Amino acid sequence: MAQPELSDNLIEQFGRQILVPGIDEQGQLNLSKRKVCIIGLGALGTVASQYLIRSGVGEVHFIDHDKVEGSNLHRQINYTLEDIGTYKTETSKNKLQRINDITKIISHRTSYQNYLKENKNENFDLIFDCTDNHANKILSSQHSKNNKVAYVSISINSTEGIYFSQNYQIDSSVCFACLFPQTDINHRCLNSAMIGPVAGFVTSLACTKIIFALASDSNDLKNEISLIDLLTSDINKLQLSKINCPH
Repeated sequence: MAQPELSDNLIEQFGRQILVPGIDEQGQLNLSKRKVCIIGLGALGTVASQYLIRSGVGEVHFIDHDKVEGSNLHRQINYTLEDIGTYKTETSKNKLQRINDITKIISHRTSYQNYLKENKNENFDLIFDCTDNHANKILSSQHSKNNKVAYVSISINSTEGIYFSQNYQIDSSVCFACLFPQTDINHRCLNSAMIGPVAGFVTSLACTKIIFALASDSNDLKNEISLIDLLTSDINKLQLSKINCPH
């Protein structure tokens, strides 16, 4: 059976990416049909939004209820001084929808919890949690697991980062709460030290894995967790055991 051909428009805009082994023409077609949700448009989410839209993902949803603040600008790359006081979802959409004519961007100016109440049947190929809120990550992981959606979460603190991914489409063994139980400690980034390049590095690593997964015919995201230390240049990849998830 003949494979569908890439349009001249796709070749023109993504020709250099199509040349990458593991992407090729079919992979770019697959990307153009994928639907991704990015939760949180802070330091991590703004980098994620740039790379996933520039890769040619077909539809990207933004979920965030915050406004841009002056303290955001040193690490949240979608915003400038003129954007202070505006909503992150709308500002990001207005800026990024001019990157290509392939990606459809839909913004949701709300919390993820409220989004789920209003959009119970939304069907994504991948949910990417870029928030700094532990409870939100547990919620997004369990929602992805219950609905058999591929899931990625990233976090940063100072010069360190965590990458966590589970392909709940084919494996439902471990969720975020299994590895990171709820605590009383507030880990939000507004309480943490950090520099912008750490967000860029950790998110770039995640986006690379996501792009290759979405380009594959079967969306073959790998189950893994990686601990990243930018000061020592160490990336420690941990093997996740099969367990009976109690969540």
